[in-house]
Amino acid sequence: MELNELQELVAQQGQNIEALKDNQFALVAQVQVLQAALASALLHHPDRGALVTTFERYMKVAKEAAPNLAVRMEGLEAGMLSLLGKHQA
Repeated sequence: MELNELQELVAQQGQNIEALKDNQFALVAQVQVLQAALASALLHHPDRGALVTTFERYMKVAKEAAPNLAVRMEGLEAGMLSLLGKHQA
């Protein structure tokens, strides 16, 4: 591989990495907006107890389906449970 080809390949890979970073930031922003909307709706829901039970069930399924993400989900799960009025010790 010639030096010019190698430089072009490195430049292209750099552009790909920048595009991935941009996509990641866009996804994070979308998640933040959705979390705020969900929290707003949950705070005014009349039957939080039922929501807690359903949410915990769905989280169990989600963590079993994606065990490699389970640890990352736990902090978010704790925050959501707190919003629903279930405080964990």
